[in-house]
Amino acid sequence: MHMIAIVPATAWSLVVFDTVCVAVACSFLIAATLPIHEQNTKKRFWFWSANFLVYALFLGTIVQSGYLQSMFLPLGPLFMSLTVLLPILLGFSRKGGRMAEALPTVVLVGFQSFRLPLEIVLHAWYRSGTIPQSMTWEGSNWDILTGVLAIVCLPFVGKRLWVAWVFNTIGILLLFNVVRVAVMSSPVPFGWKVEPPLELIVQLPYAFIVPICVGGAFLGHVLLTRKLWKQR
Repeated sequence: MHMIAIVPATAWSLVVFDTVCVAVACSFLIAATLPIHEQNTKKRFWFWSANFLVYALFLGTIVQSGYLQSMFLPLGPLFMSLTVLLPILLGFSRKGGRMAEALPTVVLVGFQSFRLPLEIVLHAWYRSGTIPQSMTWEGSNWDILTGVLAIVCLPFVGKRLWVAWVFNTIGILLLFNVVRVAVMSSPVPFGWKVEPPLELIVQLPYAFIVPICVGGAFLGHVLLTRKLWKQR
């Protein structure tokens, strides 16, 4: 039985991380409630809020149960795969199409700026020994560029659609690279020999980085792609 002990992160980094997770979750709830001019806005808001709360409690219960900690293989990769796949499927659904239609391009681009403070948090976690160096810009994770580009591109995406296309393409590629580095940094048989191995999903609140942050980033890119494809 493989038991894992994660080195605790600094208090300030956890506060920033929790804030990022709450911001991403609230962004989703607002997007799911649009368009706001319809009469059943409040009803949709409470519907999606309740569903998201149940989903978060369900995931938290799984993590707190200790099964991911004691049996990282095969439960760890299964947990990560499913919690990333669900937001992607939502993005391609009919509901995702309505969200993409209601949200302006500039909002969908600006949303991805949350990856800037998240990468700063990851770097702080590396410094504290919580995660390996490979998961930071000093290693093989360069997703901080997406957060910076989201801010830099904001003044231009409204007038030049190709800027949004370029940003979206770069962001998707960097996000897939994050997934690649995360998998290779985790304790899988074919992974890199890094210390400490990446096992954030076995403990709260770290575990929410996959379903909320990574899943949210994928959902955002799917919506932006649908938006741009319709505007092409």
